[in-house]
Amino acid sequence: MNCTYKHFFKLFLVFFAILLHSCSDDNSNNTPTDENIIKFSVFTDMHLYDPSLGTSGEAFQMYLAGDRKLIAESDAILKSIVNMISSDDSKVVIVPGDLTKDGEQKSHQLFASYLKQLEDKGKKVFVIPGNHDVENPASFSYPSGTNPVKVPNVSAQEFKTIYAEYGYKESIATDPNGSLSYIVEPVTGVWLFCLDACRWKENAGKSHSVTGGLFSDATFNWIKEKMNEGKQKNKMMIGAVHHNVTEHFNGQKLLFSDYIIDNWENVAKTFAEMGMNVVLTGHHHAHDARKYTSGNNFIVDIQTSSAVTWPVAIRRIKIDKNWIMKVNSEKVTNVNYDTKGATFQDYAKNYFTSGLPVIIQAYLKQMGLPDQAIQLLSPVVLDAYVAYTHGNEDQFYTAEKKAALEQVKAILGSNPQLAPLIAILEGMYKDLEPNDYEFSINLKTGVIGN
Repeated sequence: MNCTYKHFFKLFLVFFAILLHSCSDDNSNNTPTDENIIKFSVFTDMHLYDPSLGTSGEAFQMYLAGDRKLIAESDAILKSIVNMISSDDSKVVIVPGDLTKDGEQKSHQLFASYLKQLEDKGKKVFVIPGNHDVENPASFSYPSGTNPVKVPNVSAQEFKTIYAEYGYKESIATDPNGSLSYIVEPVTGVWLFCLDACRWKENAGKSHSVTGGLFSDATFNWIKEKMNEGKQKNKMMIGAVHHNVTEHFNGQKLLFSDYIIDNWENVAKTFAEMGMNVVLTGHHHAHDARKYTSGNNFIVDIQTSSAVTWPVAIRRIKIDKNWIMKVNSEKVTNVNYDTKGATFQDYAKNYFTSGLPVIIQAYLKQMGLPDQAIQLLSPVVLDAYVAYTHGNEDQFYTAEKKAALEQVKAILGSNPQLAPLIAILEGMYKDLEPNDYEFSINLKTGVIGN
C-alpha cells in the first residue's frame, strides 16, 4: 500500500469519525411461563445528556455543529423509549453501551433513574459501557457563553456503583482482569455475557475517549473459559458487546476500523464455535443484522440503531423453547419535543442528513479530487451511508442510484487509489442476510426465516 493510498484512507477514516462522533453458580429467576425461554428489548447508544448541563448557549451550539446526534433531544427520546418498553411484554432489557453523551456523572445518574423506572415495571435491566462512558476526558457542561466547562466523569468503579442494580449486583461471574465484563443468568438456562471491549484505560491524557475496541488476551481467555463452562452446562449463551463483532458489509473494517472489534474474525469464529450464536451490538449507529458463518458454525451480530441517530429504533426479541429466535423492530415516533411541525422520524432524518453534504464535499476536496469528481461522488457517498444506517439497504439501491454509481465508476474506477472506495460503496448498498428489521433464525441449525 503506497503513501498516497494510505493518505486517502486516513482522510476517509477521519471523515467518517466526524460523522459518527458522533460494546459459577446457577442462579435462576423470572422463569418463563409460556412457550418462550426469554423475551427481551434492546436499545443502545442513547448518548444521554442531562439537559441541566446546558443546551442553549453558544458553546453547545458550536458542539452540535460537528455532531449529527440528537443530543439536545436525548432526554425526551429516552422518556419515549422507557414508555415503549414499559408497556411491552419483554422481561429483560439490554443496553449495549454509550449510555451517556461523554460520560458526565450527572448524565449517568439520570440514565440510572430511567432504568429504575423500567425495573419498577418488572423488567430486569442489564447494561455495559460504551467508549463514551468511562474515564471520558470530554465530559463538559455547556452553560451560556462561548466556552464549555469541565464536569466530573465516572471511573470504572463509579460506573459499577451507579449501575449496580442493572447487572453488576446480579452477576454470577465478573472478569478478574480489570474490564467491566460480567455474566448474568436472567432466566433459567440463559447466560448473558455482558462484555466490555472498550479501551477506557487508555483515555488518560487524551482530549476525547478512544473509539476502538478490543479484548485483552486475559479477558478473552476468561470469556472462552466461561463459554466452555456454559457449553458444558448446556446454557443458551447470548452476548452483548458495544463494538460490532462481524463486518456488516464487505470492507467495513477497512473504512470504519474503530467500529468493529480488533481481530474480529477470530472473535466471531471463536464465539460461533463455542456456541454463542447471538451477539447484541451498537456503536456504529446503524440498524443492521449480519449472520457470519465459520464452517458449520454461525453467529448473528444484531446491531441496533442509536437512540439519537435516525432511524432511532429499538428491538424486541424472543427465543422460544425450540430455540427459534424472532427479531422485531420498532421505530421511535412519539417524542415530546418541538420538531417544528415535522413527524419525529422526518425530523430525525433531516437532522442526520442535512449537515452531511458540506462535510462530504470538504473532505473529498481535501483528498485532491477535481470538482467534477466531487460533484459525482458526494451524493453517492451520502446515499450509501444513509442506506447502511437505516438498514435493509437494497431498498435504497434504486436504478437511479445504481446508474449514478456506475457513472462514478466509469470516471473514477480506473484510479487504483479510488477503486477500493467504489467497491466499498457498492458493498454498503448490499444487504447481507438476514433482514435487518424482522427475521427469525433457528439457533440450533442457523436456518433463517421471515
